[in-house]
Amino acid sequence: MLKNKAIMMIAGLMIFVGGVVAANASITEGTVLKFSVAEEFVINGKTFEPGIYTIERTPMTADSSSILVIRGDKTSMVFDTIVAETRNASESTEMVFENLNGVNYLKSITVKGATTVNELPSAQAQAR
Repeated sequence: MLKNKAIMMIAGLMIFVGGVVAANASITEGTVLKFSVAEEFVINGKTFEPGIYTIERTPMTADSSSILVIRGDKTSMVFDTIVAETRNASESTEMVFENLNGVNYLKSITVKGATTVNELPSAQAQAR
Protein backbone atom coordinates (compact mmCIF):
# COMPACT_ATOMS: atom_id res chain seq x y z
CA MET A 1 0.00 0.00 0.00
CA LEU A 2 2.80 2.40 0.78
CA LYS A 3 4.97 0.81 -1.96
CA ASN A 4 8.55 1.99 -1.45
CA LYS A 5 7.67 3.89 1.69
CA ALA A 6 7.37 2.27 5.05
CA ILE A 7 6.71 4.09 8.26
CA MET A 8 9.00 2.89 10.97
CA MET A 9 8.43 3.85 14.54
CA ILE A 10 11.37 3.62 16.83
CA ALA A 11 10.04 3.95 20.31
CA GLY A 12 13.11 2.55 22.08
CA LEU A 13 14.03 4.27 25.26
CA MET A 14 11.80 7.27 25.91
CA ILE A 15 12.26 9.27 29.04
CA PHE A 16 10.94 12.60 30.18
CA VAL A 17 13.91 14.29 31.82
CA GLY A 18 12.19 17.49 32.81
CA GLY A 19 9.09 19.56 32.43
CA VAL A 20 5.46 18.70 32.25
CA VAL A 21 3.55 18.31 29.01
CA ALA A 22 0.02 19.69 29.01
CA ALA A 23 -2.72 17.82 27.19
CA ASN A 24 -2.78 20.28 24.30
CA ALA A 25 0.89 21.22 24.12
CA SER A 26 3.66 20.13 21.83
CA ILE A 27 7.20 19.94 23.19
CA THR A 28 7.03 22.52 25.97
CA GLU A 29 9.87 24.70 27.14
CA GLY A 30 12.01 22.81 29.66
CA THR A 31 10.95 19.36 28.44
CA VAL A 32 13.77 17.12 27.23
CA LEU A 33 12.85 13.96 25.31
CA LYS A 34 15.41 11.17 25.21
CA PHE A 35 15.42 8.49 22.51
CA SER A 36 17.58 5.48 21.71
CA VAL A 37 17.62 5.14 17.92
CA ALA A 38 18.80 1.81 16.50
CA GLU A 39 19.32 2.85 12.87
CA GLU A 40 20.88 5.71 10.92
CA PHE A 41 18.44 8.51 10.06
CA VAL A 42 18.29 11.85 8.24
CA ILE A 43 16.90 15.26 9.21
CA ASN A 44 16.87 17.91 6.48
CA GLY A 45 19.88 16.42 4.67
CA LYS A 46 22.01 15.70 7.75
CA THR A 47 22.71 12.05 8.62
CA PHE A 48 22.66 10.88 12.24
CA GLU A 49 24.29 7.63 13.34
CA PRO A 50 22.47 5.15 15.62
CA GLY A 51 22.67 6.24 19.24
CA ILE A 52 21.04 8.12 22.07
CA TYR A 53 19.57 11.54 21.28
CA THR A 54 17.77 14.27 23.16
CA ILE A 55 15.24 16.60 21.57
CA GLU A 56 14.04 19.85 23.13
CA ARG A 57 12.89 23.34 22.22
CA THR A 58 15.60 25.90 21.68
CA PRO A 59 16.51 27.69 24.91
CA MET A 60 15.69 31.10 23.43
CA THR A 61 12.28 32.13 24.72
CA ALA A 62 11.75 34.32 21.65
CA ASP A 63 11.99 31.27 19.33
CA SER A 64 8.88 29.56 18.04
CA SER A 65 7.76 26.27 19.62
CA SER A 66 8.43 24.69 16.22
CA ILE A 67 12.22 25.19 16.44
CA LEU A 68 13.87 22.18 18.09
CA VAL A 69 17.38 21.02 18.98
CA ILE A 70 18.53 17.43 18.61
CA ARG A 71 21.72 16.41 20.42
CA GLY A 72 23.73 13.21 20.33
CA ASP A 73 27.21 12.13 21.38
CA LYS A 74 28.84 13.22 18.13
CA THR A 75 26.46 15.72 16.55
CA SER A 76 23.70 18.23 17.14
CA MET A 77 21.42 20.33 15.01
CA VAL A 78 18.74 23.01 15.26
CA PHE A 79 15.79 22.32 12.96
CA ASP A 80 12.37 23.73 12.25
CA THR A 81 9.17 21.71 12.34
CA ILE A 82 5.53 22.30 11.58
CA VAL A 83 3.32 22.12 14.67
CA ALA A 84 0.06 20.46 13.61
CA GLU A 85 -3.11 19.87 15.62
CA THR A 86 -4.51 16.35 16.00
CA ARG A 87 -8.00 15.18 16.93
CA ASN A 88 -6.86 12.79 19.63
CA ALA A 89 -4.12 12.96 22.20
CA SER A 90 -1.03 10.95 21.31
CA GLU A 91 -0.79 7.59 23.03
CA SER A 92 3.01 7.58 23.16
CA THR A 93 6.13 9.69 22.90
CA GLU A 94 8.12 8.71 19.84
CA MET A 95 10.16 9.69 16.84
CA VAL A 96 8.37 8.54 13.67
CA PHE A 97 10.44 7.80 10.57
CA GLU A 98 9.54 7.44 6.91
CA ASN A 99 11.72 5.05 4.91
CA LEU A 100 12.39 6.03 1.30
CA ASN A 101 14.79 3.91 -0.78
CA GLY A 102 16.36 2.43 2.34
CA VAL A 103 16.94 5.77 4.08
CA ASN A 104 15.07 6.68 7.28
CA TYR A 105 13.87 10.29 7.34
CA LEU A 106 12.50 11.81 10.54
CA LYS A 107 8.81 12.41 9.82
CA SER A 108 7.44 13.60 13.17
CA ILE A 109 7.83 13.74 16.91
CA THR A 110 4.87 12.96 19.14
CA VAL A 111 4.50 13.49 22.88
CA LYS A 112 2.22 11.30 24.98
CA GLY A 113 -0.95 13.17 25.90
CA ALA A 114 -0.35 16.01 23.42
CA THR A 115 -2.90 17.02 20.80
CA THR A 116 -0.18 18.50 18.60
CA VAL A 117 2.65 16.87 16.68
CA ASN A 118 5.92 18.34 15.41
CA GLU A 119 6.12 17.37 11.74
CA LEU A 120 8.92 17.62 9.20
CA PRO A 121 8.74 17.73 5.40
CA SER A 122 8.06 14.41 3.66
CA ALA A 123 10.94 12.05 2.89
CA GLN A 124 10.69 13.00 -0.78
CA ALA A 125 11.02 16.70 0.05
CA GLN A 126 13.94 16.06 2.43
CA ALA A 127 15.71 13.85 -0.16
CA ARG A 128 15.88 16.65 -2.74
